[in-house]
Amino acid sequence: MRRFPTRTLPAAVALLCAQSAAQAAGFALLEQNASGAGVAFAGKAALGEDASAAWYNPASTSRLKERQLVLGAHIVDLNADFNATSSTPPPGRPAGSAQSGFGDMGYIPNFHAVLPYNSSVNFALSVTAPFGLKTDYAPDWAGRFQGVTSDIKSLNINPSVSWQVNDGWSVGAGISAQKLDAKLTSVVNFTPFGGTEGLTSIEGAGWGYGFNLGVLGQLTPDTRVGVAYRSSIEHDLEGNVTFNNVPAPVAAVFSNSALTSKIRLPASFAVSSVTRLDPKWQLLTDATWTEWSTIQQLDFQRNNAGPAAAPLTVQDYAWKNSWRFAVGGIYKYSDRVNLKGGLAYDLSPVPDERRAVRLPDEDRYTLAVGSQYLIDRKTTVDVALQFIKPKNANVNRTEGNAAAGQQSSITGQADGQAVILSAQVAYKF
Repeated sequence: MRRFPTRTLPAAVALLCAQSAAQAAGFALLEQNASGAGVAFAGKAALGEDASAAWYNPASTSRLKERQLVLGAHIVDLNADFNATSSTPPPGRPAGSAQSGFGDMGYIPNFHAVLPYNSSVNFALSVTAPFGLKTDYAPDWAGRFQGVTSDIKSLNINPSVSWQVNDGWSVGAGISAQKLDAKLTSVVNFTPFGGTEGLTSIEGAGWGYGFNLGVLGQLTPDTRVGVAYRSSIEHDLEGNVTFNNVPAPVAAVFSNSALTSKIRLPASFAVSSVTRLDPKWQLLTDATWTEWSTIQQLDFQRNNAGPAAAPLTVQDYAWKNSWRFAVGGIYKYSDRVNLKGGLAYDLSPVPDERRAVRLPDEDRYTLAVGSQYLIDRKTTVDVALQFIKPKNANVNRTEGNAAAGQQSSITGQADGQAVILSAQVAYKF
């Protein structure tokens, strides 16, 4: 009996969202505060404006001398389409629609707190969603055999501590407990087995643990530099693969089962600066390296499946490390109001020859504006708007087992943009 390699749980994680609205390339999210969103996250490891600084550089919370809570949220609106110029479905199936939107609207919450212990030591806690978003193609589109839905959610709990060594320098460290929940669906061709089409659904979750380190230094009276490192995190994922509309003759091959896998999400290293140009203006810069080469080859295993069950194939991705560069400015309009703006350029980790419909990722540009308003001595509000425009992404992809009647190919281009509206409240107590 012919065997069919199903889609994979790691694919649900590693190939998250087609041209995702995530700030960082791949499927990472930088949106962990609104005060940084207004400057496109330039200076993020050196700014230290509020308690959310703990996420970007644990050392930078040493600048905060009062207890503070930050509650923020981001609304992400991704508007994108895939237009196929040619496609070849598996034998016996119609091609389907050549065009499909894949954008969706998402919500990213975050929470931060800083508790000074004494004049030199601060404790902090960040609860964030550093990876995620959701995209959906139409269920009858031409690339449905290579992907329909990708959905990932993350939760990261990150306590940290900072120590002010002297008037000019601080260091910090933290640990992270991170949870991933993933779901991926795609269509299966059952025509060779006397059926039509069915849906494969992969769902799974797992926990991983890591750490982060930071240094903050006042190089001159007007220039401050921050350096931050966040470790990679390996996740042990457990989940299930399910099939529907399976013809009776191949029910044992396409049987539901549990599965397990491992995935190592990338480390990152950031260097940021904040320079006071005059009493009104601050210039911010940032360069961030991300170790996306951790996504190379993903292996996984079925559990409790019958002897005739289709084996799960190894997935080859060959992602590469990438960089993100940002520059921004803060203008002190008045004692209560700061105006912000920023630009960023993000390099994709996905090689051109590896680009797939689940992640037609390309280099992207970000334009950001924002404002900060001091309501009173205890309360500050930030709002920000970002416009993200990826380059058009060309895809020429063939997937599936030809011997099992599952091979399909698609050639086309993904085009889209994202708008992110961010807001937060910082409260001292």
